[in-house]
Amino acid sequence: MPFFAIVLFLTVTTTSGLTAQTSVTLQACAEQFGENALCGWYEVPEDRSDPHGRRIQLRVVVFPARISEPAEPIVWLPGGPGQAASDLIPLGTQLLAATRETRDLVFIGQRGTGESNPLQCPEDVAAQPSLAFGQLFDPGRIAECYRETLGHADPTHYSTKTYVEDLAEVLSALGYDRVLFWGGSGGTRTAQVFLREYPERVVAMALDGVTPIDYAMPLPFSRGVEDSWTRVVEDCAAQATCADAFPDLDMDLDAIVDRFAAGPVHTSIRQQDGGSVPVVMSRGDFAYAVRGILYNANATAFLPLRIHEASETDDLSFFAQSLFNRMVVLRGNIIAMGLHLSSYCAEDVPRLENDTVRQQTAGTLLGDYLVREYRGACNVWPVSPMPADWYRPARSDVPTLILSGYYDPSTPATAGERVAAYLPNNLHIIVRNSGHGSGFTCARETVERFLVNGSLDGLVDPCPQTPIVFEVGASR
Repeated sequence: MPFFAIVLFLTVTTTSGLTAQTSVTLQACAEQFGENALCGWYEVPEDRSDPHGRRIQLRVVVFPARISEPAEPIVWLPGGPGQAASDLIPLGTQLLAATRETRDLVFIGQRGTGESNPLQCPEDVAAQPSLAFGQLFDPGRIAECYRETLGHADPTHYSTKTYVEDLAEVLSALGYDRVLFWGGSGGTRTAQVFLREYPERVVAMALDGVTPIDYAMPLPFSRGVEDSWTRVVEDCAAQATCADAFPDLDMDLDAIVDRFAAGPVHTSIRQQDGGSVPVVMSRGDFAYAVRGILYNANATAFLPLRIHEASETDDLSFFAQSLFNRMVVLRGNIIAMGLHLSSYCAEDVPRLENDTVRQQTAGTLLGDYLVREYRGACNVWPVSPMPADWYRPARSDVPTLILSGYYDPSTPATAGERVAAYLPNNLHIIVRNSGHGSGFTCARETVERFLVNGSLDGLVDPCPQTPIVFEVGASR
C-alpha cells in the first residue's frame, strides 16, 4: 500500500464549541502506523528558557475518530521512561478499538524517544551475552554515550517536566483544549504532572501501574520485589498442589542466594540460534531476573517451580536466560536509555539518602543493587536535579481509573493507593492474578468503557479475586 503524500489538515471541535484548524501538518501514514493514521512533526525549543536555541522535532500521530464531531481526544502516555509513544498505538487501535469511534487517539512523542530526537545508548546484547551480566549499567559505556549525545542533544532538557510542557504546546497546536489521558507505568507520572500544571485541561485519566510523582526510584523496587515474593509464597501455600510440591519456598530461595556468598556463579544461556554460551551471574543479576519474572503473570506461575528446581540442582540457567532475554530488549532500541537516565538522574536518584537506602533495602533479595547501579550511571550522566517543590502531588476531582497488579514488584497497589488519596473521584482495580501492567486482562472492557465515556458512572471492579495458579510439574 503506497504512502499517501498529500497534506491533510485535521479540523477538530474544541470543548468550548470553537472550531480550530491544526498548525501541525499531518500526512496519511498507514504504512508505518496502520489504517487511518495521520503523521506529522512539531518543532519545539530544546531549552524552553531559550527559544532561539536548538530546536527539535517531535513525532505526532493521530487517529481521527470515526464520527464527525468527536468528544475530547485520548492522549496516550508511554512508560519506561524511554518508551516511544508510537509503541502504544496497538493498544489504542486494537485492544481498545471502541475508543476510535468517538474520540481521536493522539500519540505525541516524548523528546528523547522513538523518532523525537532520540537519546539512545544501544548495546548488542544478543551478539555479546556477557554484556547482560555483572552490572545493569557500564559506566564507561554510559559516559561514552553521554559524549555522543551532546552532538545532537543536551540531556539536561529531557525530563518529565519538559515532556509535559511539550504536550501542552502540541495539544494546543492540534486544537485540543481538553483531553483524556491513558498512562502506563512511567506515563502515569506524566499524567499526574500534567494534571497538576494544567488542571483545567484534563477530563479524565486511566493510570495503569501507578508511579507517584515523589516515588524516588529505584529505591521502592527492593521492597517491592520482597513483597511480591511474599505474595507468591503465601498463595502457593494456600494451593494444595503447590504447597505439597514446594513446602518451603523461602528456604529454597535462601539456598540459591547462599550460592552467591563466594561470588558470582557460572551458568549458561542459549542464543537465538540455539547455541549455548557460558555466562557469569552475580547475586544482583539473579535478583533482577526474579524481579523481571514477577512483571509477567504467566512467568510468575512457574516461579515457585523454577526456584525449587534451582535450589535442588544448582542450575541457574533459567534465571540467566530470563535476564538475558530482558536485557536484549532493554539495551536495544526499545527503551531510549539516555532519556531514561535523564529522567531518573534528574527526578529520582538525587533524592536517595544513604540512611533511607540502608533502612529500606536491608534484608531484601535485591538489596541496594539498583541504587548502586543508578548512582553509578548518574555520576557519568550529569543533569540538574529537580527543585523540591516539583514533587508535590496532583490534587483533583477528575474521574480517575487506577489499575494495579497484585504481584507487581515496581508499581504495586500501595503506590496506586498513595496517588488515589489525592484523586478521590477514583476507582482502583487491583488485578489479583496480574503483575506489571494489568489493564488488558480482566479489566480491559472496563478500561475501554471508561475511556469511551470519560466517566466512572456504572463502573465496578470486574476482576475475580483469584490468585495465579502455580505450575508444579517438571519444567523441562
